[in-house]
Amino acid sequence: MQPQPFFKELTDLYGSREVLRNLISSDLKLRFRRSILGYSWSLLYPMLTMMLLALVFHKFARGSAPGITHKDYVLYVFSGLVPWNFFIASCQACGISLLNNELLMKKVYLPKLVFPYAVLFARFVDFLFNMIALFVIISLFTFRPSFALLCLPLVFLLLLVFMAGISMALCAITVYVRDAVHLTGVLMQVVFYGTPIIYMKELLSEYWYYRYFELNPVVHFIRLFQVVLYEGQFPTLQQWGLATAIALGTFLFGYMVYQRLSRNLIFRL
Repeated sequence: MQPQPFFKELTDLYGSREVLRNLISSDLKLRFRRSILGYSWSLLYPMLTMMLLALVFHKFARGSAPGITHKDYVLYVFSGLVPWNFFIASCQACGISLLNNELLMKKVYLPKLVFPYAVLFARFVDFLFNMIALFVIISLFTFRPSFALLCLPLVFLLLLVFMAGISMALCAITVYVRDAVHLTGVLMQVVFYGTPIIYMKELLSEYWYYRYFELNPVVHFIRLFQVVLYEGQFPTLQQWGLATAIALGTFLFGYMVYQRLSRNLIFRL
């Protein structure tokens, strides 16, 4: 089975848009099946979780950075934690998306990318609900509305493109190397502590190894959220340029990995 050109894959995905929509809908509904409140939990759960975390994280405000109040620290943490949760949830779910749909893939012809993308968009819907919950919670603390919020749709798009590339690579690699599921979990822990989310970057600027944190691609996307939500400023051209280059580069790299491995993908399932 020869790998298909990229535009052919896009055409097939567009032709299967109803299947993609149904897969996304099924993914969202199954998680709250037989629940009294149903999909309302998509908003209630992150709100309750953030309220609990807000009570916990404000205890760390004194050690976060000089002059930072607990309210500022809560906003700082949440502005990075919400996109991080989308990142890790997408990596975990997209990585096993082909394995979870093995029987369907062997019975009916569908573009294989429809499965990781369905999972990715379902996680993105969760992410949007988390963002709504974030605005509700931080409005109770120290929310500073600004025109910089107009940048958020573009930040969302860059993060989604970045995750689309990772999802393509992960779903194909996991078919060949099943241990990738567990390795991804371990790697995510390393990446988390290498990303300024629960600690502020100012605390590390005096250490020699701080510059190597910039090699973590996730840092640049988290930074966009922190600049817009926490600092209330427009990202600089350098920040936009780095995030855009990483997003597009990751997308192309992910597709090349997927295309190279897709030749015998169905036989590896």
